[in-house]
Amino acid sequence: MRKRPLALIASVIVILGIVAALYFLLFADSAELIVTDDPFAGTGSGLVGEPIIEADAGAGEEFAPKFVRITDRPVAEGVIAINRISTTTTPVETASGTPALATTAVTDTEIRFIDRASGNVYRYMAHERSMTRLSNKTLPGIQQASWLPDGSRAYARFIGEGGTVATYVLPVSGEGGFFIEQGLAVAKATPSGSLFTLLSGPTGTVGSVANSDGTGARTIFTSLLSSLIVHPTSGSYFGHTKGSAFLDGYGFQINTASGAFTRILGPLRGLSVLPSPDGTRVLYSYLDRGTLRLAVLDVATRTTTALPVSTMVEKCGWSRDSLSAYCGVPLSLSSGLPDFWYQGAVTFSDRLWRIDMEERLAVMVVDPGTVADVSIDAVAIHTDPEEDILLFTDKHNGSLWAYDM
Repeated sequence: MRKRPLALIASVIVILGIVAALYFLLFADSAELIVTDDPFAGTGSGLVGEPIIEADAGAGEEFAPKFVRITDRPVAEGVIAINRISTTTTPVETASGTPALATTAVTDTEIRFIDRASGNVYRYMAHERSMTRLSNKTLPGIQQASWLPDGSRAYARFIGEGGTVATYVLPVSGEGGFFIEQGLAVAKATPSGSLFTLLSGPTGTVGSVANSDGTGARTIFTSLLSSLIVHPTSGSYFGHTKGSAFLDGYGFQINTASGAFTRILGPLRGLSVLPSPDGTRVLYSYLDRGTLRLAVLDVATRTTTALPVSTMVEKCGWSRDSLSAYCGVPLSLSSGLPDFWYQGAVTFSDRLWRIDMEERLAVMVVDPGTVADVSIDAVAIHTDPEEDILLFTDKHNGSLWAYDM
């Protein structure tokens, strides 16, 4: 009779030991990203495509004045735009007849992107309309790319062998890149130039931040939520549960010093959030009795304001100064959102709008259907720092577009 209690006690001790081991593995106070050699022999998933045709002039296809399709081939979701200033010197003649030199400053926008099929990095100059291949590293099947603020390297992500998500740290030249830990749910650059990673499992998630090369990683938070989407900003981090029309969603502000979560939104059906770069505002979309709504939250005051357009925040992007947002707004909305759109069961034809967050005023920037007779389901929207060029990817086919504002 005594053997039964002893066996029961032993079983409890074993179970507690397993729980403690899992806690240590998933929720330890420190973390270290594993930097590895190339486990896929330098290749990603998918087929290697022919390189994009380069051109010294006239690159891209102009569908309308100022409206250009940079490439009709799919690109990795996530590009970067950098304003470049160059000078030209030309001889002039002064009023006295003495020859002199005049210097003129010329500003252009450099757009860096990764060809999805080949993994090559390209540079497109928006006003010059020229295309240059910057790297020749073969990483076919790149799905996402997150760029450091200076555009020097990207965290390129694709599905590797066996269905594992792989992350390759890709310098713009293609030389000296390396893989970091496989299976990360998120690997993206922060506004300060660090690397944020999220490791998800059935028991929760662990968020870490490291140097841009993956070294010096430290855990900044742990959560029991196993499906969490996180956005780093220059202030707090923000997270939310995955949006669904059939489940209540919640949005959180995450204190990176303490790891504490503060609920700021929810419960709301179909909730998805997008914080501004400085972390002062949160753009969010949700379902109100089955109708899609877009609103903005002032983080300091916790006040919310309804916005005059209806779309999902995945179709929006903030300006660099956090004062305005650009969104693809569908001409018509269907039921079952956002789930059916996530699944690719429905697509949209969008107009591009600019929303002034100070005035709460929405102004249409361009209607692709009217000016170019094309239908674009816009995602990955953002601008250059000067808000001169509006960039977006067409979810229909992955092509990259630019509109000169």
